[in-house]
Amino acid sequence: MKNKGNQKHLTFEQRVDIEKGLTENKSFTEIGRIIGKNPSTISKEVRLHAHTKERPDSGYTHPPCIHRKNCKVTCLCDKMCGIHCKLCRKPSFRCTDICPAYETAECEKLNKPPYVCNGCGKKTHCLMPRKFYSSKYAHDEYRSVLVDCRVGINQTPESIQSMNDLLVPLIKEKHQSIGHIYATHAEELGCSRRTLYSYINDCVFDVRNGDLRRSVRYKKRKKPTQTSAKDRSYRQGHNYEDFQNYMKEQGLLDAYSKLGDFEKYNQEMVDTMKPIIQATGLAKGEYAE
Repeated sequence: MKNKGNQKHLTFEQRVDIEKGLTENKSFTEIGRIIGKNPSTISKEVRLHAHTKERPDSGYTHPPCIHRKNCKVTCLCDKMCGIHCKLCRKPSFRCTDICPAYETAECEKLNKPPYVCNGCGKKTHCLMPRKFYSSKYAHDEYRSVLVDCRVGINQTPESIQSMNDLLVPLIKEKHQSIGHIYATHAEELGCSRRTLYSYINDCVFDVRNGDLRRSVRYKKRKKPTQTSAKDRSYRQGHNYEDFQNYMKEQGLLDAYSKLGDFEKYNQEMVDTMKPIIQATGLAKGEYAE
């Protein structure tokens, strides 16, 4: 894929190429060349959207314990048999179900690139937790975050309360305008003037539009006219297209201007106007009184 520049967001097609490259055991550099992205972008994408795949069967054997090699725990069940519990072969007993020291072992390969099991040859029968990168899952998660981050108010409850404590006495008691408040308290508010008007309109604060003296005097705006400027009567016959047609009819717009030879075209215009200038005496500085 040809690189189209420093684009911030990955597309679904690019995520499909990333998943395909991981399945084929390609490096982040090779995948970056295919989709036109930096290898660090691929690395961040994989680590951010990799998800652990659960076992389909709830009765599937548990992942091995990290203490399994040196474990010497015995007699976890009711029978005092003295056998190490990790070697017990009872069908209804698994030490991983009741051992208080059980800790799930994790594959060390997941701590280094490619961070997922897409291209691993042991992924079908591996007992350890497995991580996979899915293009559909990653894109759905990306879309969810993209929408959620644009919903609601980009403020914390503490900042909303501090802004409310500042605005209420200034607007309701001192009757100051938003412009006056921003002239003295812009740094304390921490948002733009347009954003503050939106907050007030959405009833975020204890201040309403009725408390703003100028806001209540505004009339509802009329709908914009649907007629364009070129269709109005005073523009008819005075557009640039009409000017070009006039130049063609008079023979002033010849082949030189069409081909871009504007210097020669301008020189001809000067030669045409020179006799008129000399006849009127303007060239000698003689002006009519």
